[in-house]
Amino acid sequence: MEAKENRTEKELVIVTGMSGAGKSEAMNCFEDRDYFCIDNFPINLFQYLDEIFLNSRKQEKIAIAIDVRNEQFIKQLNEKLKILEQKGIDYKIIYLDARTEVLLSRYELSRRKHPLNMYDTLISNIEAERKIMENFMVKADLVIDTSTLSVKELQALLEKEFFSGNKKMNVSISSFGFKYGIPLDLHLMFDLRFLPNPYYIESLKKKTGNHKDVSDYVMGMPESQDFYKMLLEMLMYLIPKYEKEGKSHLRIGIGCSGGQHRSVTFVNKLYEDLSKKVTYNVGKYHREVGAKTEI
Repeated sequence: MEAKENRTEKELVIVTGMSGAGKSEAMNCFEDRDYFCIDNFPINLFQYLDEIFLNSRKQEKIAIAIDVRNEQFIKQLNEKLKILEQKGIDYKIIYLDARTEVLLSRYELSRRKHPLNMYDTLISNIEAERKIMENFMVKADLVIDTSTLSVKELQALLEKEFFSGNKKMNVSISSFGFKYGIPLDLHLMFDLRFLPNPYYIESLKKKTGNHKDVSDYVMGMPESQDFYKMLLEMLMYLIPKYEKEGKSHLRIGIGCSGGQHRSVTFVNKLYEDLSKKVTYNVGKYHREVGAKTEI
């Protein structure tokens, strides 16, 4: 109770996640927004954050980036977060992730050393880091999968979801293809591979769910209509529950085999119907098609 009464207007952002997922680029974004930024922040200095706030040039807003350095990282971090709560320092956690093959490619391109450095090979260190971090993602206020994002797109996403100042919950609906990997930052995921695939119809094969004839084909099937009705009702029920739990960002993934036809059709229809029915900020993104509608 005492800690809550002593809370100040200080703003602390902790940027963490998989090494190579874009923490430096995220920190650049915060620096541009006049945050006092500290990269590679030593975890044993958490207890001195009060003093850092008092002595920093930007006293009200601080962003720190922290990397995994050993197997005890999560245990140590959780202990330090308790210290922040005892000191009355509010904080938000941004967790950046990317698929393993993407992280490998980025490290090979930059020729940088992996900060964990537990094993001789890069892939072993990445897999060890993912195992250490896997249960911490649920603590994050915002999870971003940067696998397919450019630096500019990452900054735009942070601008939209972190700096917008909008108190309404952001609901993002994404289509994707299972053959290209499951997005890492989803809260809810639905699989449409049980529906007949327009890919095997010659006149529809090279089109996407953004085309009316594809959309009409997908939604013309009784099983599509039945499932869509149940899905929309489920989301109308679930979204307010997530907001009540304090979630400010809800990411919904709709997947099919290639992410071109069925999932795109469903995402477009969900976006249209949810935008009419809810007061939240609703956005859509077609990962394999590339047509994006910002929140």
